[in-house]
Amino acid sequence: MGKAQHNTDKNVMIEKLYSIGEASKKIKLAAPTLRMYEHHGILIPYKTGSGRRYYSEADLERVRCLRHLIKDVGLNLEGIRRLFALLPCWEMKLCTRHDRVKCRAYLDSSRPCWTFKQVACRKDLINCKTCEIYTMSNTCTNRMKSILKNIGYTKTIH
Repeated sequence: MGKAQHNTDKNVMIEKLYSIGEASKKIKLAAPTLRMYEHHGILIPYKTGSGRRYYSEADLERVRCLRHLIKDVGLNLEGIRRLFALLPCWEMKLCTRHDRVKCRAYLDSSRPCWTFKQVACRKDLINCKTCEIYTMSNTCTNRMKSILKNIGYTKTIH
């Protein structure tokens, strides 16, 4: 088990990380399935310089949410990816019109913003794993609806 450090202001937060083998045992899911989620752009593990994958508790919660969307809601991986692609990162990040018209995430609704190499909001060197858009997609469907409604993006959701 490893530890990751994230500097937030003057506080240092240390979180427990699990290797892919430990994570797969903990959530009772095969390691190749975790790699497949990464390949489809719906999970971003921590990676070492040598490419070893590590997962935090938040990652494991994300996988539980993904499993819920697959098993209980009936979505497949493409459906989940497209659902995440609909998250309005340009609205939440308050991107300018100028940034939006040249942003691939804004123009292509088939993939989530964090799967594109270059998007407008990454000009500030934002790490997608800690970006509010990626972490918000960690929520399951009902909570995602309420979050979108609260930011005023989906005024017609009941």
